[in-house]
Amino acid sequence: MNTLKEAKVSPAEETFCMYKLQMEGSFMTSLIDTIFKGDMNHRFKLAKGYPELVEVCNRYNNESGYWQDLVERWNKKYPTHKLYA
Repeated sequence: MNTLKEAKVSPAEETFCMYKLQMEGSFMTSLIDTIFKGDMNHRFKLAKGYPELVEVCNRYNNESGYWQDLVERWNKKYPTHKLYA
């Protein structure tokens, strides 16, 4: 297994993790809150401007095991800013 590949966290995933740690700025916090509150039609519109971030939020909500995997990758990359699944 390639540990560098396992520890890879995309920029959108980094933003999401910072949001979960309550370390993201007010704009991104509001944007992610809006993505979570939006219905599919509004998420589709938001994805035109922020496709990667909407994808991360959708995967967080719908993909089994995604959050646990992201937490593991984040904690390998940033061991001083631990997340918990």
